[in-house]
Amino acid sequence: MGMRAAYTLVDELTLDRLVSLAPEVLVSTLEDLESGGSPTVYLDKMWDGLHFLLTGVSAASPRDDDPLSESVVGVHVFGGEDFVGCTENDELPTIIEALDSLDRDEVIGAADFAAFAKAGIYPNIWDDDPEILRRELTDAWDALASVHRRAADERHHLVISIF
Repeated sequence: MGMRAAYTLVDELTLDRLVSLAPEVLVSTLEDLESGGSPTVYLDKMWDGLHFLLTGVSAASPRDDDPLSESVVGVHVFGGEDFVGCTENDELPTIIEALDSLDRDEVIGAADFAAFAKAGIYPNIWDDDPEILRRELTDAWDALASVHRRAADERHHLVISIF
């Protein structure tokens, strides 16, 4: 199974509890939240491609203070071997505004998949049918924007896990 990104909405109490956990317990606790019904959206394999599309760099090298980068990886990073980040509710509007400021169809239509491959963007699919890749990126973008809006509307925080 490949790597996937999960975006889970959590309340203040849950976020405080997650922040206090040891890294070796954090991932299993997040998985328990997901399986227990906490609202979660998955980007599956397109998280790094979407980050590259939005920023020109891999999510492995996120950009500080860049709301487009933060839309994929979060604003704050938890410690530990697995990647877990979060965006607090009051930080969501800046990210939503940055995503909304772009013309999604124009950005995706201009994607140069040879550049994705050259940059080693996960997963190694960038020589597949460009129309399928564009459709998958569009779906991922829509899911990403939607989960940020939902978290803001419901006054929740967003916890991002990529593993």
